[in-house]
Amino acid sequence: MVMKLIKFIATIGIALFSLAISAQSPEVIASVDKNPVIQGEPFILTITVDDDVSEATLNIHEQLQDFLVLSTSSSKRTSVINGVTTRSTSFMVHLQAPETVGTFRIPAIKIHDSASNAIELEVIDAQTAEATLEQRPAFIRTILDTEQVYVQQQFKLISRLYLSANLHSGNLTAPTTADADVVQFGADEESYEIINGKRYHVFQRTYLITPQRSGTVTIEGPVFNGQIARDAARSLFSAIANTQPVSAKAPPTQIEVLPRPSNWQGHWLPAELVTLTVEQVEPEAPISVGQPITLTYRLTALGVRPEQLPQFNFFDDLEQVSVYPEAPELGSTVRNGKVIAQRSQTLAVIPRTEGTLTLPGATVPWFNTRLGKMQLAQTDAITIDVGPGSMPLPNLAPNLQPSIDTAADSLPHELDVGVGAKGVSATPTSVLATWLMFLFGGLWVLTLIALVWLWRRTRQTPLSVTQEPNLLGGTSLQEIQQAAKANNAKSCEDALRQWGRNTLTLRMDDLLELADYFQYEPLTSQLEHLQQCRYGESAGPWLEGKALLRALTAALRQQPRSRATQQSLQPLYPQ
Repeated sequence: MVMKLIKFIATIGIALFSLAISAQSPEVIASVDKNPVIQGEPFILTITVDDDVSEATLNIHEQLQDFLVLSTSSSKRTSVINGVTTRSTSFMVHLQAPETVGTFRIPAIKIHDSASNAIELEVIDAQTAEATLEQRPAFIRTILDTEQVYVQQQFKLISRLYLSANLHSGNLTAPTTADADVVQFGADEESYEIINGKRYHVFQRTYLITPQRSGTVTIEGPVFNGQIARDAARSLFSAIANTQPVSAKAPPTQIEVLPRPSNWQGHWLPAELVTLTVEQVEPEAPISVGQPITLTYRLTALGVRPEQLPQFNFFDDLEQVSVYPEAPELGSTVRNGKVIAQRSQTLAVIPRTEGTLTLPGATVPWFNTRLGKMQLAQTDAITIDVGPGSMPLPNLAPNLQPSIDTAADSLPHELDVGVGAKGVSATPTSVLATWLMFLFGGLWVLTLIALVWLWRRTRQTPLSVTQEPNLLGGTSLQEIQQAAKANNAKSCEDALRQWGRNTLTLRMDDLLELADYFQYEPLTSQLEHLQQCRYGESAGPWLEGKALLRALTAALRQQPRSRATQQSLQPLYPQ
């Protein structure tokens, strides 16, 4: 009896001890989202532990030294059923398959005193995998729109992601290559496709690739990592619980890139089509010397980026004109699935001489990638009849000059009166009168000279301060720039008047006083045009603000020092 009791107690103890050991050693299960995998393809190793453990206990990098660990994430789950609480932890380890074909062993993953099952992973090449892709929950296929291109010629890579279940979340990274620029083109497209009786959700994304060197270029395919819905009954928590991690990578592709022709010179522009146009503002309006001619050139190309379009260097050798280019405008658009790039350049061409002016046609060489030969995009020459300038001559004969001449001319006549032919027999009275006339005449001349000297001192005193004014700074000039850039005629005229009074010490009763001051034909033409738009019979909108700024800047660069010298001569001719 005693022996039976001892055996029973021992059995109970062993059972309790086994349960305690079992409770301390959680179960660990390892699985992969796909097997076999393609060379270099990412895949997901999922490790599930029926306990609450931290990620630090996994130490995955040391346990998987033969694989490239891309990232690791974890999630925890707690459930209570009939008062019994259970906890579990899942680790999702994103790995990259080896680049060599063969069978690789994922060792048992150890967590505390427990270990998972080992996994034999088979790595296959892309051609072999093509037959098994459709058996996977997610895979990617890519297509190139051409087999060969020229260096710096754009081509498209179209990637299609196939999912056998609804997408919950995910990320698709772009293809990569060290020898080309890759950008996404357009928006993603979604569709559905039936393959061997199985329905797939297809996500299509297009990339524009521009190779930067010739030769064979290898493009690594796009990579997808995400979660899809499991094939399970929907429940309140289906969006959270019934998801499955998936990953996919497209196989690498190669394309042959041809070099540019050996005899090519100048800027390399490979495109499907290139056009060059020129537009003249108000081509029917008469043009005179100093009046700007506004031309806008537009270079449009199909199948290139805006940055690839060349700069314009027109009329560099033309001596009859001055050219003031504005900042170029670059842009692109998409039409019928094609990228259209455009470079727009506006020029202000100011004639220097009258007569017939011929602006030569512009030419841009480009390489036709469809025909494989060079072509020219060009414009016709522009012929313009330039009339004489209309700048009014400055008033160089003020009122003081006649008075000086009259006084100087009258003095000899007064002297001739007393010293006539009968001067030898002059009486004392006439002699006295003659001396008095000399005395008063001399005093009058001295007084006039003193007045002129004092007047010159008063005129030159402020000039000693403003002989070389800071014409490029100040609030007034900033107001001129703002108003001119906005093509606000009234504000620009007000700012010009204020600037002329404050900086140049002009009276500014008339805006053309600035023209008289600088005597610079392009500026005079712009000021006259501004007044014509403001007060003329056919007044219209003023659109030449930038041209006025260019003319004013040019006048300022050549005038300040020489103008100060001229200003010192003006006291003899006050305004």
